[in-house]
Parts: sequence; C-alpha cells; structure tokens
Amino acid sequence: MKILLSAYACEPNKGSEPGVGWSWAIELVKHHEVWTLTRDNNEPTIVDYLEKHPEYQNSNLHFIYVGLSKKLTFWKKGRRGMRLFYMLWQRKAVKVAKEWHSKIQFDIVQHITFVSYTQPTYMYKLGIPLIWGPVSGGENIPAKIKIEMTGKERLIEVVRKVSQVTALLTPSIRKTMKSTEFILVATEETKSRIPEKYQGKTRVIPAIGLEKMPDVQRIERNDGKIKIIMAGRLIYWKAFDIGLKAFLQIADKHPNVELHILGEGNQKPALQKLAGKYLNKQVFFDPPVQHDKIFEYYCQFDLFVNTTLRDSGCMTMMEAMSVGLPCIAIAAGGPQCLLKGCEESQISVSDYSGCVSNVSEQMEKLICSKETREKMVQTQEATVSDFLISSKISSIEQIYNS
Repeated sequence: MKILLSAYACEPNKGSEPGVGWSWAIELVKHHEVWTLTRDNNEPTIVDYLEKHPEYQNSNLHFIYVGLSKKLTFWKKGRRGMRLFYMLWQRKAVKVAKEWHSKIQFDIVQHITFVSYTQPTYMYKLGIPLIWGPVSGGENIPAKIKIEMTGKERLIEVVRKVSQVTALLTPSIRKTMKSTEFILVATEETKSRIPEKYQGKTRVIPAIGLEKMPDVQRIERNDGKIKIIMAGRLIYWKAFDIGLKAFLQIADKHPNVELHILGEGNQKPALQKLAGKYLNKQVFFDPPVQHDKIFEYYCQFDLFVNTTLRDSGCMTMMEAMSVGLPCIAIAAGGPQCLLKGCEESQISVSDYSGCVSNVSEQMEKLICSKETREKMVQTQEATVSDFLISSKISSIEQIYNS
C-alpha cells in the first residue's frame, strides 16, 4: 500500500516524539511504500542519517518536508508558542498532502505525531481512510497523590485538565474522531476520554517501542552489592522524590545497596539535597549515557524503579525490561500498560506517604530475595516481545487490511 504518515516530530536517534515518528516510518516501510510529512527543521538530521545508512537509499521510504514562513512565526521561541505553531503547521501540511495525493494517490493516511488527542490534525480533509494515532494525553497525576508543585507546575496541570475537556469541543478534533476509521490510543486513560459513540473503533496500542531487542547480557557481579536504578527526566510529575524517599527509609538497614539516578532536569538540585548524607555513598547521580550505550548501562543493575505519575509511554522501562532487569512501577499511565499481567510489579496508587511506603516495601522485598527478582523477570519476559515496533505493526497491518 501507499501510506502517508503525518509526523510533525520525526528524527533518528531521538527519544520522545521524534523517536516515535521515526520508528513508525522505518518499520512501516518494510511492508509498504511510505511518505512521511514532517517539519522542515528535521531535514538535516534525516538526510545525514540516510546518507550513512545505504539500506534506506532507493527504498520505499520518502520524506516530505513542510515549513512555515519565519515572517509569520517570528514569535516562536523554543517551546513558547509551540501549540499555535503546530496548528498552523498542520494546516499547511494538509495543503501539501493534497498536492502529493493528486500525484501519488495514497491508500491510507495515518497521524503519528504529535502523540496527543488534544491537538488537531486536518488529514481527514484528504478524503481517504484515516487512522488517528496512537495518541495520548488523557493521563493525569492520580488525585490521591498530592505531590509538591510550584505555582507554575500547578497551573500546567490545570491547563492540561482544561485542554482534555475542551479538545472534545474543537471542530477539527471532533471531525477527526468522526471521520477516522480507527482511533489508536496509548493508554486506557486516554481511551476513557474518547466519546462513547467512538469506543467501538478505539484500540489501545502504545505509541513507543523498541526497534530491536538488544544483543547484550546482564553482568554477574561479585561485589556483594545490590544496585537499583531510576532513570528519566528529573521533573515534578516523574516523582523521583517518591523513589528516593522510599530508598532512604531502608538505606541504613541495607548498607550494601546503592540507588543510582540517571537523568537531568530542574528537580536535580532538590533531589541531591534530599539525598543528604547518603549522596555519593549510597545515592549516586550518574552522568549522561549515550543512547546507543543505554542497554549496556542497564545490564549492571539488579532492579529498576519507576515512579512516574502520568507518563503515556516510558521508554526507560522498556529498555530496562528488555535486558532482563526486574521492574516495579506505580500503577498509572504507560508503565501500568507495560506491566499488564505482571501485577506483582505494579505498586498500587495511594496518597503520597502511602506511595513512599509501598515503594519502599516492594524495594526491600526484592533487595532481600534474588529468587523473587528472578521470578519477576520470568513473568515480565512474556510481555517484552510486545515492546517491539514490529509487534505493533502486526496489529496495524490487521487494521490496514480491514
């Protein structure tokens, strides 16, 4: 088939939204001829990658770069004004798509990025079968967990909740939901946001995934230590403070246990202060790791702890589980989806202090029993193959054919 992907964010060797756009494009091209509509500032990175990877040259992989006049968008600086810029880009993109459709005659158009049901796409105007998603955006910090937030962070959460409601009143989004053949959502929380009359054509398929399983082996250490890892952006809704406080409750009882934190963000100074006397003794903030070395990095640890509260995906957990690292996570958003069928790995949602206690209790249980950690890995192995983008494409193929 001739597939048109709408992927505003699409870059190789990147995480988050750009990684989603890229991974879907290069996986779909194994089965179809693919044209990817993307923002023009992605062109240098993509062209450079394609020049270094001859397997994609003269293939069925095509890119259509769409830009906006700087005279009209001089006000955009970084993330400031991004939503308006994105909406304007989508309007331009569908005009370009119509021109290409008149020449190529696409069979299907699929919207990939942004991965959000609260932001518009106009691809329904092409008049061909549209698949919307996977999209997310319905996830919220569980109401029970009252984490500390600045005034700005509270405002962000309020705006987020308002946008979840107003999105369903937006004409372009309502038209998309009505026109699309299938709505793909990343989590059950986002699925619950889709109106009841469209639930029959809504499927839960995580947006992110691994391109391939890593060819690495866990390191068997003989140093007598148990090493725990937490990884991700150090921002408020990732709630690294819950995991750190949970560890500090048991640190004195287990002097042979280390907690390593990998990531950068504005919460880092506060977390380092919270570590107190344990900093650089039992609590370590590791330097950044190159993306192509991340699997080897995870192989040195014994347990992965995730405390994120409204993540729609969680690539760090996928990467950790793919190397046989036992994972525990607060049962919310994307991590809960990844641990489906692994109830012993899910930490129930409670109030703040309850979450700290629950994480600490599970952490200590796994510290004390290598057998329990190994059993957890065996249970999680049954779900790891679903993390591959190729596995998700198998589901998409069934949708395409229908």
